[in-house]
Amino acid sequence: MSIVMLTARCGYLPGSNNLGVVRTGDGGAIAIDTGIDKDAARGLRKALDAAKLTLRAIINTHHHADHIGGNAFLVRNIAGVAVYAPVFEAALIGETRIEPLYLNMGAAPPAPLTSKFVLAKAAAVDHTFDGATLEVAGVTLEVVALPGHTLGQVGLALDGVCYAADAFFGAQIVAKHVLPYAQHAGQQLQSLATLAARDEAWYVPGHGEVLARADLATTLEVNRAAIERVTQVVFDLLTEPADLHTLGRRVRAALGIEIGAVAQYAVFLSGVAGHLARLAHEGRAELVLNDGLVWRRVDA
Repeated sequence: MSIVMLTARCGYLPGSNNLGVVRTGDGGAIAIDTGIDKDAARGLRKALDAAKLTLRAIINTHHHADHIGGNAFLVRNIAGVAVYAPVFEAALIGETRIEPLYLNMGAAPPAPLTSKFVLAKAAAVDHTFDGATLEVAGVTLEVVALPGHTLGQVGLALDGVCYAADAFFGAQIVAKHVLPYAQHAGQQLQSLATLAARDEAWYVPGHGEVLARADLATTLEVNRAAIERVTQVVFDLLTEPADLHTLGRRVRAALGIEIGAVAQYAVFLSGVAGHLARLAHEGRAELVLNDGLVWRRVDA
């Protein structure tokens, strides 16, 4: 796979994860996310070599394993590569055991929660950032706050290209997975609005087709509608109070979601909790202690 250039400096490597590539102008390049594992990292390195570019730095948009899994390989095999991450996400990127830890309610994760899909090989974060701009290898990028999918996720913008991470998904991805994962569905909706108000020529999602500005609104609406649908389903299913696992079974049945692996189910259940987080923030649901932790509706 070859790097696709959208502008003179900004491009991406297509794949199940779209990896951003920014030319530094001196024969170097910045990677925006690195994919799920060393094989993804090898593919990125091969593409950079073919383009006669040397990796100078990695910027991670958020901590999920499929976006940081190539960090360790690249840092180990290319001299001088520095890793940058948003302040909130950096702790989880530097200590990757936290993701399977929180997916197991804070307890030591069992073997099915230690696969590469939720547990990336760790690599130290060299630099953290929390401002509106970020200078890396002589290039100044705009930092775009896009929380929701994770609480500290960011996008990056340069030269009319917005690397949007997982703030939105391609329409086919939404159709396949039904429930767009979020740690806070309300923030996820706000980030869609943030992207809708921007005016870059190109938008690169973490998963799905890269979009020209004219095509963005349609895909954002697909995402918005999916999020609203899931939130409404969760709310409706709370007519009878339930603990998270019971509610998860109800949501799966209502949406027809099939799950065949432990890690996949853990991520799904966390996503359901992300909609409960929205409902709680809006005062429409609450967590109570009633022979266990139970969610119930708060009707006006």
